[in-house]
Formats: sequence, C-alpha cells, structure tokens
Amino acid sequence: MQGSYQKEQTMDFTRWLLIVLAFTISACAGVTQPIKHQATNVITKDVYAQSGEKSGVVLLDINWGRWWGCGGSENAQLISLAFDRLPARSLENEAEPSLVVHSPARLTVNPVFLNYAFSLEPGEYALSAFSIKVADSMAKVGYQIAQRSRLYKDGKPIGGSFTVKPGETVFIGNFYLDCAYGPTLWRYYPADRDAFDKQIAEYKNSLPFLDLSDVKYRLFQTSEFGLDYELVP
Repeated sequence: MQGSYQKEQTMDFTRWLLIVLAFTISACAGVTQPIKHQATNVITKDVYAQSGEKSGVVLLDINWGRWWGCGGSENAQLISLAFDRLPARSLENEAEPSLVVHSPARLTVNPVFLNYAFSLEPGEYALSAFSIKVADSMAKVGYQIAQRSRLYKDGKPIGGSFTVKPGETVFIGNFYLDCAYGPTLWRYYPADRDAFDKQIAEYKNSLPFLDLSDVKYRLFQTSEFGLDYELVP
C-alpha cells in the first residue's frame, strides 16, 4: 500500500492502559498461533462471479511486518485479525468468527501493507479477536491477545465494526499497530482522494476481475483502535 495513511498523534494514556490490561499475555513456548480459527479464503474470480448481488466485497490492507522499538518492546508484529457477523452466534472465544485473517509467516514478513479482498454476506461485522506477537528479547517473547471475552461487553461489541451491503464493494481501512505507549491494533486510512485512488489502483492490479468502479470508502468504525474519518468528495 503506497498511499498515505493517518493516525491519531496522541492517545489518552488511561484509555490505552485499560485496553492493554484487559488483554491476555501468553508465554510463547510451543505456541505458533494463539488464535486457532481457520483463515477465510480471499475472493477468487469464480467466487466473485457466483456471488453476484447476493454478497458484498470487503477491501482492506494489513501490514504483518515487525515494528521495531514498539512502545518499549524490542519489536511487535500483528499476527491475526478476526470479525463476527452480527448478531454473533456465540460469545465464546472458541466459536468460529465470520472473517479470519492470519499473517502469512512469522519470521520473514516484509513491513508493507498487503491487499486483501473477501466476499462476505451482507451485514455488520464486529472486531472479535486479534493477536500481536511481542518480543522484549530473543528469549522473552509472548502474545498480546484480545478475544470476545475482552472485545464484547454485556453482549455488545466494543472494539469497532464495519458494514457491507448486497452487491457493494467497500473499503474499510489499513490495519497495523500503534506503538505510542505499547503495542496495540490500529486502523489507518488514506487521507485524501489521491491516496485512496492509488490504493484502489493496487487492488485493480492484484485483483483485475473485481469491478472497482464504485468502491465505497467506509472505514471500520472504532473509538479504541482508530479515528473516525470520512473522505471529502
């Protein structure tokens, strides 16, 4: 993803501390993937042709690369991201999410944004899990994990959500880390029309079978992991 992206320059420390303290930190020994759910298949030409107006297409970029010197840690790396279609079928952490994306590798991932596109049933989707690999040294590595038990409160999602309508193609943002105080998930965005157009051109190049003539710029909405933003027409 070559287009520009923006983030909040300062974050309320108390809010951040409450978020991070809610996460589970697990020891890394013998653990290769703390979120075990099966990854969702990216859209293919055949799936796109068969889905027609029944489904929607969701576009997003994810950077799986290490962020060195992340919030006092030696490095941090986003590992997994998952969403539930609402209403969630189950609030148990073990229940299968509707959309799951995993890093393609652990050790050799270039720090660049990768294009993803998924065919999804229309509706609203809420953040239900993510994991971040955090290293303080080669011998001290663990995972920062957020699942439904932390991302839902009183049965309602609190991490954020996005929507997609039948026959619609929607762009929901660029996902990576924020390291202002410590590693956490963050949703970035192309800040102007030129940057957005350049990003859509990347999707056209990598997924030429998609009709991207009318992509809706509708970011994943969150008060915890990103800023609200609307692209000026």
